[in-house]
Amino acid sequence: LVGMYPLMKRYTNYPQLVLGLTFNWGAIMGWVAVHGNNVDWSVVGPLYASGVCWTLIYDTLYAHQDKADDAKLGLKSTALT
Repeated sequence: LVGMYPLMKRYTNYPQLVLGLTFNWGAIMGWVAVHGNNVDWSVVGPLYASGVCWTLIYDTLYAHQDKADDAKLGLKSTALT
């Protein structure tokens, strides 16, 4: 996911979703580091999903600053959809 994110603005209208999936991977990794491989998805799932949603929202708001430039360059973003 980390290597894919910079390219997503060229291939999908939802690069912020990929950013959210990448940034919030730490919720799962943190659980595994503390509790081992037995992931309790009833705890980690909502935490991960809410982090992804938060990242999608704040980065879409941030992306509105670059709408004109993204449109000129042919890049995609949730701010343009």
